[in-house]
Amino acid sequence: MKNRIILLLAGALLVGTYAFGDIQASPGSKWDWSRKLSRSLANVAYGWAEYPIQWQKVDKEDGTNAAFTSGIVQGTHRSVVRLGYGIYEFATFPFPTYKGGYRPPYRTKERFDTWYGYQEFPPQVGFTSQAGYSRNQSW
Repeated sequence: MKNRIILLLAGALLVGTYAFGDIQASPGSKWDWSRKLSRSLANVAYGWAEYPIQWQKVDKEDGTNAAFTSGIVQGTHRSVVRLGYGIYEFATFPFPTYKGGYRPPYRTKERFDTWYGYQEFPPQVGFTSQAGYSRNQSW
């Protein structure tokens, strides 16, 4: 009887440790007050970078004439939106506002399509490589 109890306790201890095998960081821990502050400063300082990026996107999709008109309009719209969110997030960075957390309040679609959504940080302007140099699976 004593051996059976010891075996049951050892088995429960062995199996029970797998039940507590959870992730160490919650999904929302990526965003905290410092990331919100850095995102707001980046949106205020580099929101103007939407102009050349939108110009390039529209030029590639629709041509130069469309880029001259639509690229400027979309670049202005996205720059003003980034500036507004930057000021809003700078004023509220110590407080969790969006759904009780520090996530970006704007709609993001950066994994699938960045045309209509916003990336978390403003785009980089210049000669940056968008190619990954290592083989990995990103799913």
